[in-house]
Amino acid sequence: MNKDWTEVTKRNSEDITSIKNAIDTIKNNHLHHIETDVAGVKKDLDHLKADLTKQDKKIDKMDNRIWWVLGILVVSTVIGMVKASAL
Repeated sequence: MNKDWTEVTKRNSEDITSIKNAIDTIKNNHLHHIETDVAGVKKDLDHLKADLTKQDKKIDKMDNRIWWVLGILVVSTVIGMVKASAL
């Protein structure tokens, strides 16, 4: 029976060592790569936000121009109708 406990203790000791090595590998290698990838994604996201802001400004300018053209068309139509009814 004492031999069984010695064998179990030896197996447990080997398993614990293996688990510690796996944890160390995950902590040092994989987490570093994940951290690097997340930093890259954040950088790309900031770049995309800047581009979207530029595009939003361009769209706003185009929108304002369209409203001005529409206003001029409406005003010119109304002026034409007023002149036609005044004659």
